[in-house]
Amino acid sequence: MRPICLMMLCFALFPRVADAQDPVDPVKSAIAQGDLYQSKHKYELAQDSYRKADKLSHHTSADAYLKLSAVDRKLGDFSSALDEAKKALKAAGDNQAWATQARLVHANLLVQMSSKPGDRKLQEAEADIRQALALDPAKTVAHFNLGYVLLKQERDPEGISELKTYLAADDASQANSLEAKRMIANPIRARAPFAPDFAFTSHEKQMVSNSALRGRVVLMDFWGTWCPPCRESVPVLRELQKKYAGKGFELVGISSDDDEDVWRTFIDAQKMNWAEYIDLSGEVLEAFKIESFPTYIVLDKDGVMRFRQSGFGQSTAAELEDAINKALKRAPDPNLAAIAASAKEKEVSAPNNAGSSGVDGAAADSDSSRTNSSDVETSPSFFGIEGGQVSGATYKNEALGLAYEFPRGWIAAKPDALHALNEKLEAGAKASLLQQHPEAAGNLLILTPKLVFYASRRGDGDGQHLSFPCVRIMATPSRATALQVDTFRQTADAMATSSGSTVASASQYRVKDHPFLRADFERSMGGQRIFQTYVQTLSEDYLLTIEIYALSGDDRAAAIDSLQKIVIDQ
Repeated sequence: MRPICLMMLCFALFPRVADAQDPVDPVKSAIAQGDLYQSKHKYELAQDSYRKADKLSHHTSADAYLKLSAVDRKLGDFSSALDEAKKALKAAGDNQAWATQARLVHANLLVQMSSKPGDRKLQEAEADIRQALALDPAKTVAHFNLGYVLLKQERDPEGISELKTYLAADDASQANSLEAKRMIANPIRARAPFAPDFAFTSHEKQMVSNSALRGRVVLMDFWGTWCPPCRESVPVLRELQKKYAGKGFELVGISSDDDEDVWRTFIDAQKMNWAEYIDLSGEVLEAFKIESFPTYIVLDKDGVMRFRQSGFGQSTAAELEDAINKALKRAPDPNLAAIAASAKEKEVSAPNNAGSSGVDGAAADSDSSRTNSSDVETSPSFFGIEGGQVSGATYKNEALGLAYEFPRGWIAAKPDALHALNEKLEAGAKASLLQQHPEAAGNLLILTPKLVFYASRRGDGDGQHLSFPCVRIMATPSRATALQVDTFRQTADAMATSSGSTVASASQYRVKDHPFLRADFERSMGGQRIFQTYVQTLSEDYLLTIEIYALSGDDRAAAIDSLQKIVIDQ
């Protein structure tokens, strides 16, 4: 029997925003609106949207409750976040996938709220994780979470056993595997978490790194000009800086802003005369697993995180002073310094995001899929069109004869993350076709588009779930020798009709004598304007589709400028 060869389009022509699917579904539409608000740090509006979804679902949407829990957590309201996670578990009912996720989220919150090995919150978190494993024994990350919780309770043999089970799994992530090995070698790392490796040049041109700060007590302030409690906290931080000046203390601010001009204007106006850094790549925020703003972390002289708190209130100033005073009184521990040094020597090739230990049923469920724009992929793990490399802000793909200088400061997804998504989509397409043509089992050859590049400003999303603004490039096998303008226009019109978009006339243009076709779309979703640019060109034996998504005309214009820097070998 000859193989049945089918070509499937695995990606939707318009993006999925977080978990939004059919905008006609009012529950999913409300959740999608909340996701948009959350991505823009409008947390109160996001909460309103998720609560609307909860009401529309008649309190049966586990997704809505988990989204509310995530927002509460970002706002530092862990008590409310716990309540929402419990409601998510109840709403999950017999749905094992949602119940598993709800239990892992609940466990993560309990661990973050725990304070000592005998804390009952750790025992409750352990019970949650064990029940999650009972629901889904294949949930590999739960073994990592359980091992960490057991080590925090000083049950080292049991914890090490769980971590080894995690390491033996085929889908163990690189970041969590590294941290698991660290904790197996030195279980104290679970109880005295070291700060992850970080280094940057501050606004004041000061080199800041965890090794350079060793020997001093450090207060790290993770904040943003968009965050009202963060702005409210500035006078308190100014007083702390003044009080502890010359006492072996350092204050370091890491901003989550994405507008450098706004950030500079604010810190200059507020006379924030301590080390400040705008984390445009999100690398430091990811390394410290920052999800709430403001978040304060106090490092002792050995670089161990002795205090962590999210949110700002009347008691924050006193709590920060107490944590700083205790850290200043604590004598340096040579054993801790030796552990930190040995870990650094053994893991010089470790990625920064493998830093602080933590239990997170969402973030710890997969490896970090992003690479900073300054990273260099020196030894690609994949070949052919999936073997592209990122160096600085340039993406090169020899198999496609493509070089693309994407917007500076944007963060590109790693090849292994793109490969995993391609495999998932191909498997889904194959399963769908076999349901319709079971007689083709064993003789089905599917030619699917491959996602070869994805980058976004904040490093969120994965090429299927998008973070605006972003760009993605897909390659589809093609025998065409020339672009068909009429066909492209018909496709653009069909896309506009199906999505309710307006479309500018499709046009042809050239970059260094290589032809491209382009159409611009604009549509509304939940009161938000979404801009899309859709571009196609031919390279080697592939049709390349380049898509740009943005929430403002300025963002789209900046990304479109980068399209003029694409070089395709003839």
